[in-house]
Parts: sequence; C-alpha cells; structure tokens
Amino acid sequence: MTIPQFELLLKPNFSYFSISLSTTYIMKVLKIIGIVVLVILLAAAGWVMTLSGESHLERTVTVNASVEKVYATVNDFGQIKHWSPWFKIDPETVYTYSDNLVGAGANYSWTSEHPDVGTGSQDLLSSQENSNVKTKMVFGEDMTGTYTADFILEADGEGTRLTWTFNGKADAMSEKIFTSMIEYILGPTYDQGIADLKTYIEGLPDPVPVMEGGMMDSDSTMVEEVVEEVTAE
Repeated sequence: MTIPQFELLLKPNFSYFSISLSTTYIMKVLKIIGIVVLVILLAAAGWVMTLSGESHLERTVTVNASVEKVYATVNDFGQIKHWSPWFKIDPETVYTYSDNLVGAGANYSWTSEHPDVGTGSQDLLSSQENSNVKTKMVFGEDMTGTYTADFILEADGEGTRLTWTFNGKADAMSEKIFTSMIEYILGPTYDQGIADLKTYIEGLPDPVPVMEGGMMDSDSTMVEEVVEEVTAE
C-alpha cells in the first residue's frame, strides 16, 4: 500500500495550476501588455512629431574621364537606363520618354508592379554645362513630398569628381519616417548606382572634337589651296 501512495504524491496537481490561472490573472496580464504597447505607440508618435521631414544623401566618386564626357552622360536621360540600378530591379517596368531627353525639359516616367520600383516620373529641371544637373522626382500619388537628385561635377586632374545627391522634404508622417531612414533605404542603391555610372562612362568612347563651323584647320587649308589654283588658271 505504501508504493501506490508514493506514486500518487509524485503526480503533478494540474487542478492547482488551473485554479491559479484564473480569469482575473489573465486580465491583469493582458492589461499590462496593453499598457506597454500603448506606451510604445505614444513614444513612436512623439518621435515622428520631432522629425523635420528633411533628408540628404550623397555619394562621390572620381571618374577617369573628362568633365565634358561626364556631363554629356548625366545630362542625357536617354543614357540613364545603362547605369541606373532601378532599371535592373524589374525588367517588366514600362517607361515613357519625352521627345527631348537632353537638358532642361527632359522627362521620363515609369510604371511597375514591383514594390521597390512602383510608379513615378523624373524631370530634368536645369543643367549648367560641365558643372551640375538638377532633377526632380515624383513617386506615385501617395507621396506628396518634394524630392530632388543632382549631379555636381568638378575637374580633378584629367578626371572628374562626380557627386550624386538626394534631397527630400516630407510632410506626411509616413514620408517623414522614410526620409529619416534614407541612408539605410537608399544608401546601398546609391553606392551601386554611382559605381555603375563610373564604369559606364569610362567605357564610352571619347567624343570627337568639332571645330567651329564644322571644319578642321587642315580642311580649311586645303580649300584655300584649291581656290588659289583656280584663280591662277
């Protein structure tokens, strides 16, 4: 008789735990969890309210090419597909281009189902020869902030110091969060983009210089000699 009694003592008393986990206890736990979640949400909202909505990102690289060659590339929306990282994300993206793709007034837009591409457009606002190119982007209908990207060029010996910037000014709360994390969101893409742009430009052939009037000095000399011969006859 002693052995069965000992075995009974070793069995866990599940009824005790069932009584302890009463409805009142569970409600207290849920209340504590709710308070913690509320505090976190209030803290997050307070943090967002302190955000200015302004952001700045830039990447710089030295391109082994003349300022003229670099400028001719970044001032031409027709060449952006050869180096822009966004063109590689979704091959199914549909692009629409303006008739003029070079200089101020150039524009292109895109439509994609990919979340990292979406829809939007980019306008070339202004360009200063061999110095800078200013553009403006619009991202879909939900993002109402102002976003610009510029190229700044400086001669660096026989090469060019090229800086690619991104500047944002957001008003909506969701966009403020986006701009506050711009380094993490766009930083890696900008790293890849400016590296690909450097490689692309350095692989392009150098432009052939054109003399004023479309005629080189040697051609002009030949014409003068022919005129002299005809006059002598």
